[in-house]
Amino acid sequence: MYNNFFGFKERPFQLVPNPAYLFLSRSHEEAMAHLKYAISHGDGFVEISGEVGTGKTTLCRAFLDGLGEDTEVAYIFNPRLDSLELLRAVNTEFGIDSTSNNAKDLIDALNAFLIEKKSQNKTVILLIDEAQNLDKEVLEQLRLLSNLETNTSKLLQIILVGQPELQKLLDSYELRQLRQRITLSWYLTPLNREETREYIRHRVNIASQKTEDKFSMGAYREIYKYSKGIPRLINIACDRSLLTAFGFNRPKVTGRIARSSIREIKARGGNLDSIFTGNRVFAAVVALFCLAFIAALVFKWPPLFKSHNMRAETKKESKNTVSAGEKGNNRTLDTKKILAFEYLLENLSNRSSRFTAMENIFSLWEITPNLKGDLDSIDNDGAFFQLAAAQNNFTILLVNKDLDLVQKLNLPAVLEFLPPGAISPRYLTLVKITNNEMTFKGGEQNETIRVKPGKMKLYWTGSAYIPWRNFYNTMGDIPNNAPKESILTLKMLLRDMGFKEMKLDYRYDNPTREIVKGIQEKYGIEVDGIVGAKTKIIIYNEKKDLKIPHIVSLNGTGIDANE
Repeated sequence: MYNNFFGFKERPFQLVPNPAYLFLSRSHEEAMAHLKYAISHGDGFVEISGEVGTGKTTLCRAFLDGLGEDTEVAYIFNPRLDSLELLRAVNTEFGIDSTSNNAKDLIDALNAFLIEKKSQNKTVILLIDEAQNLDKEVLEQLRLLSNLETNTSKLLQIILVGQPELQKLLDSYELRQLRQRITLSWYLTPLNREETREYIRHRVNIASQKTEDKFSMGAYREIYKYSKGIPRLINIACDRSLLTAFGFNRPKVTGRIARSSIREIKARGGNLDSIFTGNRVFAAVVALFCLAFIAALVFKWPPLFKSHNMRAETKKESKNTVSAGEKGNNRTLDTKKILAFEYLLENLSNRSSRFTAMENIFSLWEITPNLKGDLDSIDNDGAFFQLAAAQNNFTILLVNKDLDLVQKLNLPAVLEFLPPGAISPRYLTLVKITNNEMTFKGGEQNETIRVKPGKMKLYWTGSAYIPWRNFYNTMGDIPNNAPKESILTLKMLLRDMGFKEMKLDYRYDNPTREIVKGIQEKYGIEVDGIVGAKTKIIIYNEKKDLKIPHIVSLNGTGIDANE
């Protein structure tokens, strides 16, 4: 309805997974890199999960569109199938026999197909979207399919994509064998405020085939506030806002228009998609009604209608400007120091800063780093940190937008920064935190930099990479997907920490779970009784005989990373 009015070739915010409109946020870039890395290295299982509407299906379509002719793909969408139906669907997608009612016959046909493609040096991928809908029996069947292999490589690579429920499903005890085979896992996060603005501009520019800004800053704020960065909700809010602006004959969506449109969306209740999927006749009637109503208002009270809204917008912008200035005065930030920190970041390079950051980390751990030269060829920063850590027997924990958690885990971390105008991020090593100051190392001379937390946050992207050492090699998340040896090791660690009543056996019993919960509560992390990476880190921090560098002073115990 509004395409001609705004100069669009098509509606920019349709609720379809069109790869042409793919916008890669930082999280989406990481997910895409994980997929490409896994396929290039022949990993058997990959898992990508994220909340409803975060762009998982669009990401899948874009990933598949980017594959070459040397790849065969079966794409299963929304698989509410039993194990036999799944085998048939997979074979059908690959264009091989799927008529048999016997699972063995179907698997034999699939195996023959895979061996043939292997002889042709082709990669074969099975991608299952909405995988949270799979039954445990079907997932177990997928595990068995992953057994199709030669002596040196997997014949079939499987990618599972789904909502957060998929993670919970895979963490179940019955699927522990499958969970252990997942070599790469990524969780798609919603867009941040800046990414939301860029996402909207990106889609508008594609639809109009030129650079335009159809939304005011106030509109961006309202849309982000409503959507929380979830692309599907952004699309819904933007489409409704453009329709309302068209009805008002306004060439740009203002904050007031966006706010009004979002109120209408909320008033319609749960089925938000129905706003856009109704028939064209209904939509046209609604638009004509809106135009007629607005025309009546304009003709009857033109001065009131026009001047009141203009005054309201001006007053709103003025109020925001004043409050922003007051907020700046309250923070009493030193402008010269801010510019100096910004200058330092601008003069770093992406690749050298990430190398220096990891070298600093290993120096704090008092080990000689082993950073092989081919690491520099890795474009994706997240993959670089993971591999650099793995080469030195470390693991990377990625923390997003949670400085408080970084402080609680109390390990040196690599923080990611993006100075104004920069395309690629820069990295510094966090070595110390006090009440009102943070100490970093980095730069060409690898100097020490001290900044206020408020100043640091002006340029921090929210990403922190924390390398940590799994001293006792406890595998998996205990008890969900961990071997029994890891449970026994955990109990020995807890006994060393003073829990003498700990019974040393292979059972993760209720007393053990309650002790773990108490430790988690003490450190202020999620209290779930599951020993994952964060809980392992704080347990290791409790062992005073381990040489671990810390960013917060432990009153004479441990190692101060700043010394």
